[in-house]
Amino acid sequence: MSTITRKEDDAVIQGQARFFDNLYSGISGAALRCALELNIAGIIKGHDGPITLSQIAQGISSPTLNVEGLSRLMRLLVLKQIFDEVHQPEREEPLYALNQCSKYLVQDTRDTLAPIARFFTDPLNFSPFYNLNLSIKEGGTAALKTYGVEVWDLFSHNPQANKSFNDSMASLTRINMDAVMSSYDFGSLEGTLLDVGGGVGVAISEIVNTYPHLKGINFDMPHVISSAPSYEGVTHVGGDMFTTIPRADSFMIKELMPLSNPHFSFAATSTTLLLGAFLGE
Repeated sequence: MSTITRKEDDAVIQGQARFFDNLYSGISGAALRCALELNIAGIIKGHDGPITLSQIAQGISSPTLNVEGLSRLMRLLVLKQIFDEVHQPEREEPLYALNQCSKYLVQDTRDTLAPIARFFTDPLNFSPFYNLNLSIKEGGTAALKTYGVEVWDLFSHNPQANKSFNDSMASLTRINMDAVMSSYDFGSLEGTLLDVGGGVGVAISEIVNTYPHLKGINFDMPHVISSAPSYEGVTHVGGDMFTTIPRADSFMIKELMPLSNPHFSFAATSTTLLLGAFLGE
């Protein structure tokens, strides 16, 4: 009869813990989206300090509010360290407070990540993951297996999904721009600066606003450019970066980009700024 050692027993328990942690991880995203839709972070921020569950319930202002469900939600969000739970000696009821995570769920701030949370937890965007097996087994993308079109075609024909994606990318750009602006002297550039895949133009507009001697070109797919606001000193150009890229004196490329693409061969006299992670073959 085999004997299981303490070390082997711990390994079994740790393996089970990792299994269930991954299995239940989707619940965290759903809970985060629920908090966003109920504006819990905004309600707490509006009180300028920790508040009770009853005060959160009053802020949601629903005549049929499920208070027990709200309580369970807050316990999960505290467990996942999305919100903090505060206990005070004179109070039996716990208080809930914003922390460095939940502050990004406040929707009326420059640094909000609420649009990203809304986009990535949208069933429309998450459904293709359930067809990853077909994508791997049969070839083609999971989006194509789910919707019959590629994701960019889906966005180009779905204004709501297109806006959600553009808003999420714009919010991500805003929180990164302070680091970008402090890390590179854009004042040393001259002429035109083109942002390849620049979304609705948040990054290039901030750069041109700070360095008005530059002429900005925001380049992205036509359905993205169609919803881009006007910025002084910035020209929006629609097109496909995998087909051709407009001429400019300097180029900026953000986020993930395949370096092997033959159309990313810029002139030897131009300046190319690579911001973010890049993929090989």
